[in-house]
Amino acid sequence: MVDIKALGEGVSLAGEYTLEQWIGGDERAAFFGTSFAGGEQALVKLVPERAADGGQLAIWQRTRHLRHRHLLDLRDAGRADVAGEPYLYAVFEYPDDNLASAIEHGPLSEEETREVLDACMDALRYLHGQGLVHGAIDPQHIVAVGNTIKLATDGLRESDDLEGHAEDVRQLGGLVSALLAPNPVGEPLRTIVEHTAEADPRDRWTLAEIANALRTAAVVSPPPVKVEAQPMEQTVTAEPAEAPAARPEPVPAAPPLPPPARRVAAVEPERLPRFPRWIFAGLAIVLLAILVFNWRKRPQTATAPAQRERVLPPVAAPPVKAPRSNEAARSVESKAPQAEASRGAAKEMWRVIAFTYGSHDAAAKKVKNLNQRWPELRAGVFTPKDQRGYYLVALGGRMTRQEAQRLQRKARSAGLPRDTYIQNYSE
Repeated sequence: MVDIKALGEGVSLAGEYTLEQWIGGDERAAFFGTSFAGGEQALVKLVPERAADGGQLAIWQRTRHLRHRHLLDLRDAGRADVAGEPYLYAVFEYPDDNLASAIEHGPLSEEETREVLDACMDALRYLHGQGLVHGAIDPQHIVAVGNTIKLATDGLRESDDLEGHAEDVRQLGGLVSALLAPNPVGEPLRTIVEHTAEADPRDRWTLAEIANALRTAAVVSPPPVKVEAQPMEQTVTAEPAEAPAARPEPVPAAPPLPPPARRVAAVEPERLPRFPRWIFAGLAIVLLAILVFNWRKRPQTATAPAQRERVLPPVAAPPVKAPRSNEAARSVESKAPQAEASRGAAKEMWRVIAFTYGSHDAAAKKVKNLNQRWPELRAGVFTPKDQRGYYLVALGGRMTRQEAQRLQRKARSAGLPRDTYIQNYSE
């Protein structure tokens, strides 16, 4: 990697990017600054192809399509030769700061730590919903772009099982301790750190449980604010002499208010006499038209019963055969709604979607793992009609909306991502 540091600056990658300044690295990877045609800065990660994982370039290509405000954008990725040796490169948006360098000047406050924790949790929920895990939740892999906290995305990987999610949660608790050290950790962060450090991954809190603990603490915290507000009320009541001084402030705002009231009062007496005259005249005409119409229609309504009496006798003539025909009619009427209901149910194709993958093999691995751990969820690979390029991990097969909602709640309570959603795929 020393040779790359010496030869890297000024080297062109596939004729697209020119390495400008060396930022850091080791024998496995190096980071350089570069810039786009418009002058925008970017960060390049350079990895020897012989030292990279076989699927590294494929993961980077998949990362290019991720869009989340708390994930560092990956703009481009590819393969290039540097000094006669093949390398893989990835181009990221340029970060303004690194959290590791920030805590060198001292620990963060609990409020600042909460901001970092919220950003990381939001990003992890999105990654886990995409079938990916981070695997490096530490200050070195958390950056700032402007005022936005972001997770680095150069080391993402596909998650074959839920242990990857549990490992991200464990690292999240370690991050909280690292940001506050050497200061003690207060509540609710202390409880979160304890539950994310459980030795058994199955006993660790999920992201949803961490979020619930933070929300509960936010609801409990307001009472101290009310105590601070009490002295202000006492000062107002204890000094009545200040009341006259406070009155001049609303006086300038008062004059504009009366004129509109006077205008309304002046206009209303002119309009009130005219308004009822037109309304009553119109109502009188409408009522008169209704009376005339009903009066003309009476002879027709009087002849209707006579016509009904002439039609009824022949229909009621065969009294013996009526029971069988009524039973047949009832059976037909009872079967018709059932048939329509069954046809309506057949149109419902609600499914519970837990993960999305770019390949069928990755989706099938996830399905196998889920069925081994939770066979009652009945996971399977599903591809919507006329859609190509991605594969969904669906739970429970095809069902009604109510069934899908129940299964969604059950899957989330079992530890699956909170981003698990339901969707109707009927045609």
